[in-house]
Amino acid sequence: MNEYHATSLFDVKTLKFGSAMHMRYRHPIFLLFRYFYLILVPIGALLLYLGEQALGFVCILVGPLLFMRKVFWQYRLIHGSKSSPQAGQELGWTFTEKKIHQESKGHEKTLKWRDFDDRFLSPKGILLYLQKDQYFILPKSAFSSKEDFEAVSKLCETKIQVKR
Repeated sequence: MNEYHATSLFDVKTLKFGSAMHMRYRHPIFLLFRYFYLILVPIGALLLYLGEQALGFVCILVGPLLFMRKVFWQYRLIHGSKSSPQAGQELGWTFTEKKIHQESKGHEKTLKWRDFDDRFLSPKGILLYLQKDQYFILPKSAFSSKEDFEAVSKLCETKIQVKR
């Protein structure tokens, strides 16, 4: 039986990476519209020029706030993760045909493939969803080789039945 190993970090860089992948997978329309929010700034300036003071100021203030919503979400995610006992630790992963084993300092967990609701596979990493917005992040750099990353991606693709 083949075993594949990975070591990921539970740190800010990995959380930001996972958050960006999650947004791309679960909220692609939001990412598209995110840049349209910036159009509100020149529209607000035009409205100010045309004499619509209140609406112009609202557009100028709301546009950048809506654009920055992703940053606010990431801040909330990172701030909330600081209270986790795994914060700043390395997470060891072992993948087999039957299960996934996760291990860190003071924590050990074995999961079956059927425990996962969904997965997102990218050339840069893997997201394994336990619930709609609860996921594990495995960057490609967590694996010792490109072959291990591809083998685990293939396992995730075949073993995790997407429940949408």
